[in-house]
Amino acid sequence: MFDGFKREEKAVSPVVGVMLMLVVTILLGAVVSSFSGSIASKEEKVPAASISVHIKEEYSSMTGNTVKYAIFEHLSGDPLPTKDLRIITYYTLPNGTVIKNSVDKDSPLTDFGWTEIRIPFLNDMRGGYASSNPEKWFGNFTLMTGDIMETGASYGSQGLSSLLGFDVSNTTYGFGRGSTVEIKIMHIPSGKYILDKEVVVE
Repeated sequence: MFDGFKREEKAVSPVVGVMLMLVVTILLGAVVSSFSGSIASKEEKVPAASISVHIKEEYSSMTGNTVKYAIFEHLSGDPLPTKDLRIITYYTLPNGTVIKNSVDKDSPLTDFGWTEIRIPFLNDMRGGYASSNPEKWFGNFTLMTGDIMETGASYGSQGLSSLLGFDVSNTTYGFGRGSTVEIKIMHIPSGKYILDKEVVVE
């Protein structure tokens, strides 16, 4: 009888070991799940928005010559505080060299000769001209559905030159109708792109 009792005692040990391992596994799973959940909750939400971009070359009666400019229109989606955005552009020269440039809330103002503005600015006459209203400069306003921001269709080509990082009027760069520019709009807090597309100059 005594020997039988000893055999039963030995048989219980593996069962207890398996139970302990199961408990430890469950606890570890709970800790990992909690940790990964806290990381996910700290990630910045990326705004979702549909934005159309056009780069145009046309004659301006105000300047008396051909101007080149860009227009961004918020078609639908979340409001976009421009202080959280960075516009990144890539243009490939005829010799294959790529010019990369970026614009954000800390970019220098563009000198149009008679005024200075951070481009692209909000095209909305409800707040007056952008030249006299810094609240309409990039980094200072929130782009809402239906809003348009631009580089200055009536001011000449300096605005587009600031956006792209080179003088678009200089024929050395071979920039004009049919040229292609890659444009990305980054949501800085999340590091994710809201827009990534190739735009052909119209």
